[in-house]
Amino acid sequence: MKKILTIKSILILLLSLNAVVILFQFIYVTPEPEIYNYDFPQGKMTDIQAIQQLENTNAEGWAEGNGAKMASVFTSDADYVTFNGEWLKGNDEIATVHQELFDGVLKGSSLANRNIRSIQFIADNIAIIHMTGAIRQKGKHEPAKSRNSIQTLIAKKENNEWKFVAFHNARIKRISLWEGMMMSFN
Repeated sequence: MKKILTIKSILILLLSLNAVVILFQFIYVTPEPEIYNYDFPQGKMTDIQAIQQLENTNAEGWAEGNGAKMASVFTSDADYVTFNGEWLKGNDEIATVHQELFDGVLKGSSLANRNIRSIQFIADNIAIIHMTGAIRQKGKHEPAKSRNSIQTLIAKKENNEWKFVAFHNARIKRISLWEGMMMSFN
């Protein structure tokens, strides 16, 4: 009888701890991140449209599940950092990894809520782009809020053609109490 009470007590304790962890994931210690839009530079409309077309081609390739088309907007030596920190090098690797995703866990997905927030030309042939968006899973009308991301891209113009040379993706999210506590222990 005593052994049963002990097991029951341990189970109740584990369930209680689990409930506390879940609760702490919904209490936030940081405010909602604010994302801004900035005016595009004047007199650069042709270049801005070319950069916007790169994004359109990227999104079309994604929606078609075509890794080669999606990656065609990147240079052969581009740097591509995913939301979870995986670093891909070159459009061949970008295409291969994304094709595996399109054939697997991202089958039928598309890019949603894409919005170029700013374009800054640091030279006539180099631009820094910030944009937001999310992945919408197959069969969903809207992407999950947990998929909202912000990207930083660098585009370079060579031989009168723009391509992306760098891409970095990060989730837009608040830090929960649980995550804050875990950060303080690392």
